Amino acid sequence: MNARDEEYIKMKNFQYRDTIGAGACGVVYLVYDPQYKTEFALKTVVESKFNQNEVDCMKQVDDPNVIRLYHYDYYKGCVYMVMEYCATSLEKAVIKKNGLPYNLLRKYSIGVLKAVRACHNAKIAHKDIKPVNFLIDFYDRIRVCDFGLSSIHSGNEPDQVFVGFVPFMPPEILLRKPHDAFEADIWAIGVTFFIMATGRLPWSGDNRSTICQNLLNFEPRLDLIEDKVYADVVRLCLSKNPDNRPTIHDLLSLSIFKEVQTIIQKHPRRAQLLNSSRIGYFSQASLIIPPKQKRAKLVQSF
Repeated sequence: MNARDEEYIKMKNFQYRDTIGAGACGVVYLVYDPQYKTEFALKTVVESKFNQNEVDCMKQVDDPNVIRLYHYDYYKGCVYMVMEYCATSLEKAVIKKNGLPYNLLRKYSIGVLKAVRACHNAKIAHKDIKPVNFLIDFYDRIRVCDFGLSSIHSGNEPDQVFVGFVPFMPPEILLRKPHDAFEADIWAIGVTFFIMATGRLPWSGDNRSTICQNLLNFEPRLDLIEDKVYADVVRLCLSKNPDNRPTIHDLLSLSIFKEVQTIIQKHPRRAQLLNSSRIGYFSQASLIIPPKQKRAKLVQSF
């Protein structure tokens, strides 16, 4: 930890617990707040690389499938974001099981779709959908995070910002064409679902260039997905023609997902049994800070 981050943590009366992420733009720390007896994720971003859209998007969405931002600060050339903490991610769940069993696959898929629906309903294109950016809270609920590439689209103008990571970027972005950012998110959902079902990428390659060429020229190995109905969902999302991709609302209306949603809503106990190997991860913030009643009070206290 550098001296600036250490100084900020002490100034806020946080207790450092761990470093849980690091990248070119900054670091994510796990910190403990003695006042609220709660752990938070403290994300730091170098101010010169900070995208204000990240904060604007998180402030605009208040949804149980979206990680909450409680406070952010500018301090000595760095931006500090205090966010809800979840102890694991969808990526870790997939790696642990080398692809998810069918009960978890459908359950977590619905969580992914609901999280993206919350974004799209708020006119937000996430632009960085992938397993590592979906966290899992204490209730085994999917929570989308990392809005660093996200943007708000209120009109019908095509997007000409070409961001993302291969193979989660669709062909129209790889070819640098004006595109619909929401349709690009659907492609990334398809790649994410493929990984969730198989534990591997839809296209192989030794480097980025090879993967891009395979993505543009070949169809993914959908025969690797055991459930053929789920494979058809992935096929729809990975349509190379973006006009042929379903919307997020179309996906949530499919019978493969509606059945599980009905069980969750009407039979909570059966919903627990759907996940016979529940991973008990803890998100204290979601327990002690209801999103509306106490959120304003918490934000004011920082």
